[in-house]
Amino acid sequence: MNPALKLLFIALIFSSVSNVVAQDLYTARGYWEEYSRTTYQSIKMKQSRADSLQADESTYLRDYELYLQSYFEKLTPEEKQQFASKKEEWDREIINAGQVNVTDTTPQEDFEWRTRDRLLNLFYGIYYGATIVAITDSKDAAIVGIPLITGGAWLMGPVINPNKYDGISQTTIRASNTGKFLGLFYGVSLGLALTGDDVDGELISVLSSVGSIGLGEVGFQLQKRGKISEGRIEMIRHYGFLGPWIGATINLAAANDPSNSSIGFSLLAGGIGGLAIGDRAAKAYDYTRGDVDVISSLTWISTGLGFTAVATALDESSSNGLILIPALGSIAGTVIGQKMVRGIQLTRKQGSVINLAAGGSALIGLGILTIAEAEGAGVWFGVPSALALVAHQVSFSAFKKKNLMRQIQSSHRRSNIRLSLKVMPENYFINTQIGSRERSFSTVAMNPALVSNPVVSLKLSIK
Repeated sequence: MNPALKLLFIALIFSSVSNVVAQDLYTARGYWEEYSRTTYQSIKMKQSRADSLQADESTYLRDYELYLQSYFEKLTPEEKQQFASKKEEWDREIINAGQVNVTDTTPQEDFEWRTRDRLLNLFYGIYYGATIVAITDSKDAAIVGIPLITGGAWLMGPVINPNKYDGISQTTIRASNTGKFLGLFYGVSLGLALTGDDVDGELISVLSSVGSIGLGEVGFQLQKRGKISEGRIEMIRHYGFLGPWIGATINLAAANDPSNSSIGFSLLAGGIGGLAIGDRAAKAYDYTRGDVDVISSLTWISTGLGFTAVATALDESSSNGLILIPALGSIAGTVIGQKMVRGIQLTRKQGSVINLAAGGSALIGLGILTIAEAEGAGVWFGVPSALALVAHQVSFSAFKKKNLMRQIQSSHRRSNIRLSLKVMPENYFINTQIGSRERSFSTVAMNPALVSNPVVSLKLSIK
């Protein structure tokens, strides 16, 4: 490998990449989050009830509304249109979560680096160190020492550069880890595309490390600055894997003996296209993480059903084009899943329970087939996939009914219709006394107290 390229990569490994991406801070989602702040909404509610505000509350309200006005004026026409079209969907997040404000992030002092986050940082650091070893032809103890140094450096990232990690959340780390993995995978794909049959391990290692560092930082900064929702990150992640799978199947169906270059290009093209489509799908509807978990599991199930059809057809044909059947199953599962979850707003827990039900049922199916000593690839794909689909849909239907009912109840609670009932039995005796007296129109006009008083008072008010 070119020595200059080696030095460039080493410099990249140890340089700061916190400014890889810059994004406009003023977005429709960001404006909605600022508009939905708990403090502002509580004071606004107090004002709408005509309650007296304290001096500091009035000052806060005035200043904050000026800030909101300034924020809104800085939005592009497209962002303003997006806010108007998606505000109702975003407001439902608050209702479904049962919170006053879902946009308040966890305070920095409460953020905790989970064990898996630390292990992932260590893994990527060691991988980048192994790349340095490969391109520098390191010998003896350096083969172990360099990966340990880079692993430790990546593990100490929050200590070395604490400002970078200020105000982050678990979603930020999720976005970063997604970018790191996809970047590594796409780097390998690019390396295969460039090297062809004469595979260059050093080049592939460098490209995968550079891609991992770059996309990892892009994901980190996009979420930290733009506050991208969990659902959008998961949707991009889903399509980031779906795209290469579709690209590879198309390539395999078109060529009897695809080369490494064509495989690499198909994986890379599918990945780039998948990221673009996933981002567009996430902008069209605000999916939750639970929604995307259900979409992903349905995609896996439909892919398995597609392989069932392929396994059956292989008895009569050996055409590479048959691989398109499970690919079409993957696409169908994703499209159907996206339509299926709209308006349901599944939580993380609900999405994970649905996936557990599907996965457990598939394993039970495999266990039954093992005991029965079943034969035929179609059976081994079909039975677990069918059982997983049944469990998936039963669990989803239960949560769908629950969430829709909760939305209806929340809507009723937010209604401004007020109905009051008041019973006054004492008026019966008063009316009896009034009725026993002789009255005339002129007498009642001169003394309204002689008019009969109601025993039951029903009052309906709409505000």
